[in-house]
Amino acid sequence: MTEALEFDSIELDLDGRKILSSVYMKCEIGKVVGVLGRNGSGKSCMMKILFGSMDAQHKHVRINGESLPENYLRSRLFSYLPQENLIPSQFSIGEAFKLFNVKVDHVGEFWPEISSSIALKPDRLSGGTRRLVETILVLCSQAPYCLLDEPFTGVMPLYIEKMQEIIKKVKHHKGIILTDHLHRHVTAVADSLYVLSNGCTYPARKIDDLVKFGYLHAMNEGPLPWKAL
Repeated sequence: MTEALEFDSIELDLDGRKILSSVYMKCEIGKVVGVLGRNGSGKSCMMKILFGSMDAQHKHVRINGESLPENYLRSRLFSYLPQENLIPSQFSIGEAFKLFNVKVDHVGEFWPEISSSIALKPDRLSGGTRRLVETILVLCSQAPYCLLDEPFTGVMPLYIEKMQEIIKKVKHHKGIILTDHLHRHVTAVADSLYVLSNGCTYPARKIDDLVKFGYLHAMNEGPLPWKAL
């Protein structure tokens, strides 16, 4: 049986405003789950709550039907790429690899150019290179589940293609939940897709669902690279 992560009943209120309500999602090892939603829909809050760095009024997280304890953050089940910079500025790239227990030689199999950046501090890298390195760290960590919050935004197309290539390679032994505003790049690698709208998640099985749930306004963008059908 394929190992599966499920979370549901996520409830989040901030300053009297309902952000998330009855959110449900399932992610299996070997699959990439894409999450789309308009600005302010709560995607980043959902990621932080799932990772364990943000409190919610209610949540239920389980693996293979067994509930995780409230303080599972230290269990290292999840690695998380936030929207903000991941690597602290005082660490070199090589030191960050040691912190994540990721071997440089392993990453070199995906991206040989990493060897030229090992001694550098993250602020010496371009924004796109830094984002690529941080995404690689999360994907190559030992955690079985990876949460990627906007890995593609602000990254040049060549690095986006590299990220997508690595995602496809490592997903065979990981479950990956991915969200980004560049929805075409999400749908290009996603095996299944959810839309977060009005605080709830809805499975999207065809392109019309993105319009139905308010993510796309009309079918004026042309066909999407849709794997979820």
